[in-house]
Amino acid sequence: MSDEDSLRREVFLLAYHLHWSPDTVLDLPAPERRTYVRLLQDQLEREQQALRTP
Repeated sequence: MSDEDSLRREVFLLAYHLHWSPDTVLDLPAPERRTYVRLLQDQLEREQQALRTP
């Protein structure tokens, strides 16, 4: 995946799930943006696991 594709994915994930504007996401420093992406991915995984666990 290219750097440009990675950036688009980060912007999409944060804008879509957190309802942030793309400009707000792009204004974040890259390390902070990536931290939010990791936190979001972790949360989504926990939610999926909870749905699979009776």
